[in-house]
Amino acid sequence: MTYPLKILLIFFLVFITSILAEKDRMIISGDIFSNDGRTIPYVNISTELGESSTSDRDGRFILSIDNNQTKEVIFQHSAFESDTLEISTLMEENIRISLAQKAYLLSPIIIYGNLYGKESLQLPVEHRALDFNLISSSGVSLGERVDRFGIQVRDYGGPAGLKTVSSPTGYSEHILITFDGLNLNSPQNGVFDMSSLPADFFSHGEFYSGQASSLYGSHAVGGTLNLMPAKPRNFITIRSGSLGDRGASAEYTLGLGETDFSIYGNKFQSDGNFRENNSFFQESGGAKLQLKNLAGWKISGIMMSTKAERGIPGSIGYPSLEAWKKNHDSFYLFSARTVSKWGQTELTSGFIDSDENYRDPAWDIDSNHRIKNLQNRFIHRVEKDKYLRNTISLELRQTKVNSDDAGNHSMVGAASGFLSQITFNEKLVFSPSLRFDWDNYSKKNIATGNLALLYSSPIKPIESLTISSGTSYRSPTFNDLFWEDPLGYTIGNPDLKSEQGISTNLKINFQPLIDIVYFSAKAGKYHTDNLIQWTPNEAWVYSPQNVSKSESIIMGVITSIKPKKFPIQFTLGIEKTDSQILSNSINKGKRLLYVPPTSQWAEIQFIIGKTIYDLSFRNLGPSRYSYDDDAFMEKYRRLDLSISHSSKLNDYIMTFEAGARNLLNNKELQSIYNYPEPGRTLFLVLSIGL
Repeated sequence: MTYPLKILLIFFLVFITSILAEKDRMIISGDIFSNDGRTIPYVNISTELGESSTSDRDGRFILSIDNNQTKEVIFQHSAFESDTLEISTLMEENIRISLAQKAYLLSPIIIYGNLYGKESLQLPVEHRALDFNLISSSGVSLGERVDRFGIQVRDYGGPAGLKTVSSPTGYSEHILITFDGLNLNSPQNGVFDMSSLPADFFSHGEFYSGQASSLYGSHAVGGTLNLMPAKPRNFITIRSGSLGDRGASAEYTLGLGETDFSIYGNKFQSDGNFRENNSFFQESGGAKLQLKNLAGWKISGIMMSTKAERGIPGSIGYPSLEAWKKNHDSFYLFSARTVSKWGQTELTSGFIDSDENYRDPAWDIDSNHRIKNLQNRFIHRVEKDKYLRNTISLELRQTKVNSDDAGNHSMVGAASGFLSQITFNEKLVFSPSLRFDWDNYSKKNIATGNLALLYSSPIKPIESLTISSGTSYRSPTFNDLFWEDPLGYTIGNPDLKSEQGISTNLKINFQPLIDIVYFSAKAGKYHTDNLIQWTPNEAWVYSPQNVSKSESIIMGVITSIKPKKFPIQFTLGIEKTDSQILSNSINKGKRLLYVPPTSQWAEIQFIIGKTIYDLSFRNLGPSRYSYDDDAFMEKYRRLDLSISHSSKLNDYIMTFEAGARNLLNNKELQSIYNYPEPGRTLFLVLSIGL
């Protein structure tokens, strides 16, 4: 019996169990608000029988209870006074709960709730949350904010350089990038440039290691990074720095009853004068609309348009001192969410329109690409009792590409998925998932599955353990399939197979020592097959072929020290990666390209009053840029410093931040071979908000 069929059998047994387990139970649902009418996310809802739930990020909840024995329901949140209500007061559908706010004299704290099973399709696997507001503002784009503990950004130098998230498999195309669930990876080349989005339009990111194709489809081989847009707010920010950096951004929000509408604008420019033809210009605008209650639905709409122009200086050995690239990208995301006695329902629709122009006087013609990508998703979650939650998802997508190099093509695809969360007791949760993808080009079903386990240990020193194992894939891009080189040096291959992956990830959280030292360990194994590489034939014409297999084994630890009596926090992370080519070729046994064998990150943060001092360091070991025996990049070592101070002036909060990137002025620093980075750069940021 094959792996997906085994998982399908498990789902069938789970479905039968859910039917048999349906007893005399009642479903209550509603919204939770504060006294001033704002929704309250991540409120804990529980009963005396141990039945529990959590409100989602929109303040909505659904709870299955025993109709005969449950008498009271308790609503709890760290920022609000708890409230206990009798069942008799909760009999109506879509009830409205109001909680009184507590008063704390503390510095601002952002708490991210557990989104699994209630808010997103994420599995309980090793993951990290990135708060973009607490990360140094050395760069205006998300490319600088994402480069954190264990998340490596492949950088082609300076603000104008391409920035992609690097995978432990060696391929940036193996990291799925999403915008609140909307797939951003280009169907033409498979990657997404993190320098194209302004950071202050977003609040945080969620990075999940390993396979997730059973939830999202293509590209989620090495990990998934979900970018979450910030809620509507009011602010204005002005920045300046080295390399001729200057820019401003602002957002204004208008609230009308239960409706919030905001407009956002950003403009940034960098001369990038450490290299010739390295300037960068970006401007963007956006709007957010939130309807908190429209006939029981929470409606959200997001629109964002970005324009970027940059010089493409090329590598040191092969410069292109007059090449220039323009991008105009638009993102539209609509979502509608509701809760009822039938469960939680979410409808999302996203559209991406990307237009790119590349010109180089050394070329005979310019290169133009236009991509239109429409994605629709339906998600429904059912919770019959506290032991079983099932989620089904249906997707439809259409992609159109008009490219000078890949031709004009249109593709339609569909997918269906199933995710279950089985709670055996308060210590053990089992989560299987399965997904089928189809498109009208390959006309084949691709099945991916995953099994995940969350275990809360009562035995010291382990606090919890999560393990996830499953399959994943990446479909060939339009460039891989249909590339048309007018000079005849390269050509696409329409007979390519999808890349296949099998990976396992484990994370162990240990109980803290004297409530000060926090320690976790992780391990992962990635095996990928049918890897696509561009190789020459006898006539030296390059075309993509399924010629390679690879394997990566990762071991890592993260330690945090948080003394309660001192305003200091220290975090240290260490990873070791053993990667190799498995294919029977001259490169068999060699390490993968751009995958450092050793990695270290460290950060020290002082918080004195309203002033935050942050010192961060990263060290990536030598890695290959080619399979030649001596083709290694040098160590990547970087030290960054930032100081920020906040103060209140009337009703305004003013924040001033200053810092240095590459404080040690290591001019030999290179993140990608032959693409140098600048030495030490300085930045200043002034932000005024309500």
